[in-house]
Amino acid sequence: MRTLTIILLLGLTCCNYTDKKSGQSQTADTLIDANSDTDKLPKTGELYNRTPEQLQAEREQDIKDSLTSIQTLTLALKIANKEKGKNKYILTSDTLDINFGYLFSSTIKHLIIKRRFPWAFNTDIYMLQDNKFSKVSSKEMALMAYVGDTIQDVNGDSRLDYLFHWYPMSGCCLRDVFDVFLQKQNGDFSDEIEFINPDFSAKERLIRGLCYGYSALLYKYRWNGYSVDTVEYIYFPDSTNGNHYIRRKHKNENEKGEIIKQLPDEYKKIGYGKY
Repeated sequence: MRTLTIILLLGLTCCNYTDKKSGQSQTADTLIDANSDTDKLPKTGELYNRTPEQLQAEREQDIKDSLTSIQTLTLALKIANKEKGKNKYILTSDTLDINFGYLFSSTIKHLIIKRRFPWAFNTDIYMLQDNKFSKVSSKEMALMAYVGDTIQDVNGDSRLDYLFHWYPMSGCCLRDVFDVFLQKQNGDFSDEIEFINPDFSAKERLIRGLCYGYSALLYKYRWNGYSVDTVEYIYFPDSTNGNHYIRRKHKNENEKGEIIKQLPDEYKKIGYGKY
């Protein structure tokens, strides 16, 4: 990984780990030109008003979308049930992917169903238990926000976990998001834990990364079972601390913390070369 690059900007920061249709954009030039009659432009709020007929049409479309999603999932499960006697089965199409087999464990079979629609991307994971499929995790995301997913041991317990990778469609700053589902010993999965701009070190059982926002903090968390504990936050230099870094346990600027003259080496290699 490349050396961590720090860009200092003024502003506030935020950072959290936690246990989501896009329209075509238009520039102002395409909406208004020098000869426009501005009196004919919609007044504030008019774009959001809907007639009863429009609201009813939207509700009907939502119902159709929901039925399509349910029908696609039902079809996928029907196909998977026919193939569950195999050690491996894969089906790929424009709207539906089915992946079945020993995906996370050498002794337990799992099924991953992915559904792609213009309005959403859905992933559902099932475990084959007593010859029946039992859902162990589910995730829905706006299609344009979805980036990909990964199967890897992220917390150092030698069990493969599921990482759902997405990127918000708006925001001021770097915001690479991973929702982590940890595999339990019985093949079930934990609730999702969300990380922003993370760098996972399974060997150390640590997560280092960059918070979201201007002049964002660096963070370090430690795995604690199926949750995480905060180890520290690193605040970037500013004139109030002699242009030195500050290490704090909490995101509390009133906390005195420890002044450090240089960025610790462990933070210089994180971040896929993007931070």
